[in-house]
Amino acid sequence: MGSLLFLLFVVSVLAGVGYSIWQSFVETEKANATKAKGTPDKTVVAYVPGAIGTGLGLIFFSLFLGAYSVDAGSVGVVKRFGRPVGTLQPGLHFVRPIGDTVTEVPVQTRVIKVSEQASSGDLQLVNMEVTLGYHVDTLHAMDILVQLNNDAETRVIQPAILESIKAEASQYNAQELITQRVKVRDGIENRVKLRLAPYYIVAESTSITNFSFSQQYEASIEAKQVAEQNAEKAKNDLNRIRVEADQAAAEAKGKADAAIAAATGEAQSTLIVAKAKAEGQRLQVGNITPELLQLRTIELMHDKWDGQWPTTFLGGSTPASVLFQPPATKAKQ
Repeated sequence: MGSLLFLLFVVSVLAGVGYSIWQSFVETEKANATKAKGTPDKTVVAYVPGAIGTGLGLIFFSLFLGAYSVDAGSVGVVKRFGRPVGTLQPGLHFVRPIGDTVTEVPVQTRVIKVSEQASSGDLQLVNMEVTLGYHVDTLHAMDILVQLNNDAETRVIQPAILESIKAEASQYNAQELITQRVKVRDGIENRVKLRLAPYYIVAESTSITNFSFSQQYEASIEAKQVAEQNAEKAKNDLNRIRVEADQAAAEAKGKADAAIAAATGEAQSTLIVAKAKAEGQRLQVGNITPELLQLRTIELMHDKWDGQWPTTFLGGSTPASVLFQPPATKAKQ
C-alpha cells in the first residue's frame, strides 16, 4: 500500500507539471500567432495544472508517510512526539505523518533458553538449562513498551529464570533433583510465573532441556552404582549358594532316611524270622516224645553216618578199659 501511494504521488506531480508545461507551450504558440508584427514574442505559463498535480501529489505523499502496516503477531504502539497515545492491531493503519511514530511489540509465543549453575540442598553443583515459552499480554503492549522499552527478555525474563533455578535447586539434594525432575520443573515454572505476572508477561510452558552435575559427582555416582551392582551380585551368589546347600542337605537327608528305612525294614524282617524260628522251636520242645527223639536220631544217622564203625574204641575212663577191634560192617543198614 505504501508503494502504491508513493507511485501515485510521483505520477500526480509529474502529470501536473508536464501538463502545465504542455499547456504553457500551446498558449504561448497561440499568443505569438495572433500578435501584431514587430511586437516581441510572449511566453505564457500555465500554473493551474501544475498546482493541481502538485497538490494531489502532496496529498498522496502525506498518505504515504502516514500509512503503517502492523505485522501479524505484533501490536503497534502509537507514540506522538514520544508519548504513547494508542495501540494498533495487525493490518494497515494511517497515522499522522508528522509527529506520530509506530513501534511494534511482539505478542506471539516466543522461546528463550537460559543456562545457570546452581547448588543443590547438599551443596552439589548442578548445571541446568531451562527453556521457557512466553508471550506478552496483548491488552498491555503499551505498558510493556513503557516499562521495559520492548526488551523484556534481558530486563525481566532472564533474571526471573536464573533466580528461579537457584531457588528451586536449593530445595532438593542431588539425588532428588534427578528422581523428582518433573517436580523441580513445575517449581521453576511457578516461580517464573509469579515473577513475570506484574509485567503482563504470560509464561506458557517450562522445560528442563539439559541437566548435569560436576565431573567429580558424576564419577562418585558411577562408583556407587558399580558398588551397588557388585553388592547385588554378591547377594545373588550367596542366595544361590544357600539354595544349593539346601538342595544338597535335602538330598543327603533323603538318602539317610532311605537308608534308615531300609535298615529298619531289614531289622524287622530279621526279627520276624527269628521270632518264627523261636516259635517253631518252642512248639517242637513242647511236642517232644521218646518216639519222636528216636525218629529224629534215626533220621540223623541216616543223613550223617556213612555206615563205617570206628577202627578203635576206647571204653571207659579207668585203667581197666581195654582197646578192641569192632567187627567190620560191609554196608549201612
